[in-house]
Amino acid sequence: MCLRSALFAVIKRGRRRAVINEPIASLKGVTIHYTGWRLDQGDFDVLAQALHFLARNPDPKSRQCLRIRAKPFLAAIGRQSGKSGREWLKQSLRRLVDSTLEITIDLQHGQQRGSFVYTGPLIDELCSSDEEQSSVISINPRLAGLFDVGWTRVQWQQRLQLRTDLAKWLHGFYASHRSPFPVKVATLKHLCGSECTRLVDFRRGLRNAMNELIEVGAILGWSIDQEDKLTLVRLSPIPTQ
Repeated sequence: MCLRSALFAVIKRGRRRAVINEPIASLKGVTIHYTGWRLDQGDFDVLAQALHFLARNPDPKSRQCLRIRAKPFLAAIGRQSGKSGREWLKQSLRRLVDSTLEITIDLQHGQQRGSFVYTGPLIDELCSSDEEQSSVISINPRLAGLFDVGWTRVQWQQRLQLRTDLAKWLHGFYASHRSPFPVKVATLKHLCGSECTRLVDFRRGLRNAMNELIEVGAILGWSIDQEDKLTLVRLSPIPTQ
């Protein structure tokens, strides 16, 4: 669901802001309210990589606790491991632990209807050591199960090659669909949390971002029809894990 919403938005540099119980754009069936500093695609990289490392732990009982060593972790998400990179990682982890998320998912099974609600932070706890250049985090396993971060190695390598946050958001959005459907440009603008005031400016950035996806081999082509709907000519098959 984080791949199909503006939770990790396309935010311009220097425009990050703190919000209280702000509704977050998402697809039908999912309602999200968020409190904390707004998150961007860089923060998603941090959370997704942490969840990936946690999932590799063979012991289910200790799977919610992870030690993050700055240098290899930053390398895994395609960032430099110098002083500025380590400071950026520390701030991203703080944003994730200081956040409060309320997700309501509408459930429909035959004649039975209901909803599932999760309320809590994206990271439960954070302990850092500047001397060791490492941090220990814990993540609620219930929350981990809500996030669609089942990246294959191929998909993650594609993402690391993308230059813009919009391209990264689109990559995740379409990777979360087995059969992508045409989506209006205005809807994509809303779902990704773009701060463009004019649709024409967003559409220009969208074209560039879609061409980035072609360059990394995520898609083979795209088009915008007369109804202003974006359609993928063909999406590369998503390998199963």
